[in-house]
Amino acid sequence: MFRLTYKDPYKVERVQEYEDYEALMLSLSGCVTLPDTTLITSLTHNGVEIYQGLLGDLYRFFKILPRKIAKLRFFLVFFVIVAFSQTFYKIVDRKVVIL
Repeated sequence: MFRLTYKDPYKVERVQEYEDYEALMLSLSGCVTLPDTTLITSLTHNGVEIYQGLLGDLYRFFKILPRKIAKLRFFLVFFVIVAFSQTFYKIVDRKVVIL
């Protein structure tokens, strides 16, 4: 569930909810209902805030988001490999000792 909170041109805070990503993108790209300069005060996904900024930048945010997640996964896997590898061997006097 996505919850979009924004301020309309009259500075009134509005909230719209969408069941999934496709519904959100369809509502934002289907017709021009909100200008790109609309200030998004909060976009949450399942209660976690994921975006604040201009509506026009939201499309770019969703475009680069998969790349950021892929980089995060890579570093997480690398960290786990390094952390576990330290438990299986130890370097003693420039020699690798397998535990």
